[in-house]
Amino acid sequence: MASIERLIPHILQWECGVTVRKGETPESAYARARAKGVTTVKGDAGGATLCGVTIGTFSDWRRRQGRPIPTVGDLAALDYGEWLAILKSLFWDPCKADGIANQAVADMLVDWRWVNGTQAVRDAQAAFSLVPDGIVGPKTLAALNAVPARKTFERLMCMREAAYRRIVRNRPSQKKFLKGWLNRTNAIKFTTESGT
Repeated sequence: MASIERLIPHILQWECGVTVRKGETPESAYARARAKGVTTVKGDAGGATLCGVTIGTFSDWRRRQGRPIPTVGDLAALDYGEWLAILKSLFWDPCKADGIANQAVADMLVDWRWVNGTQAVRDAQAAFSLVPDGIVGPKTLAALNAVPARKTFERLMCMREAAYRRIVRNRPSQKKFLKGWLNRTNAIKFTTESGT
C-alpha cells in the first residue's frame, strides 16, 4: 500500500523548491524549507503560505484542534510534526491513501487534492464514472485499485491536466500558474511500486 513518507519529497520540492538530499530525513529537509519563510504570491487566493500550508488551511486545522485561530507569525513557526499532521489528516487520510495499492496513484491523487481541495477528488471520481461527491469512500477506493495501476495513474493525470486548463478558461487571471501546475503534475512519475 501507499506510504505518506514517499510523498513528502514531492511536496517539499514543489511547494518550497527544497530537494530532500540523499540520507537526509524529511524533517531536516522541512527545516530547510521552513527557513525560507512565509510567502505570499500575488494573485494566489491562498494568501500567506508556509511549505504549502496556507493561512486558511492552518486556521481550519487549528480550529479542528480546539486551538485559537493562528496568526501569520504562528504559521511561520509551524513545526514539522504539525505540518505532517496537516498533510496526513486534511489531505492523505481524506483520500484514503493508505488503502491505495500503488504509490504513484496515491501521490497523484493526494497532491492534486493538496493543490485543488475536494474538487480534485470530484474530478477524479468523474474519471471513473462515479458520483462526484468529493468524498473517497469504498466505491472510489475500489475504482482506484480495480484497473491496472498504470491506467489509473494515466487517467488521473489526464483529468488533472484538463482540470487546470478548465480553471484557466474560467479564470484567465490564473493562466500564470498553469505551467507550474502542469510541471508539478508531470513530475509525478508512474512506478509499479507500492509504498511499503
